[in-house]
Amino acid sequence: MESPAENPSKAAEYLKELNKIIETQQELLEKQKRRIDELEQQVAKLYHENACLQDEHHRHLATCRLQQGGPPAYPGVLSAIQENAKHEK
Repeated sequence: MESPAENPSKAAEYLKELNKIIETQQELLEKQKRRIDELEQQVAKLYHENACLQDEHHRHLATCRLQQGGPPAYPGVLSAIQENAKHEK
């Protein structure tokens, strides 16, 4: 069996195949990069949404405690709730 170096046409054929493989791999990498970017944006959005929901939950718990006459769970929350109540009226 002759080696690709001994047959230039076979060497050119192998080179074309390798170039196709490299091109395909580059396309796959680009798709994966785009998908990773999309997922990172989604994670950032969910992280922000989670932080907002936690804050809302803490304020709700503090409001419930105030209505029941208990101490606020977090310092400063009482004044923030009272300030919000003023603005809502």
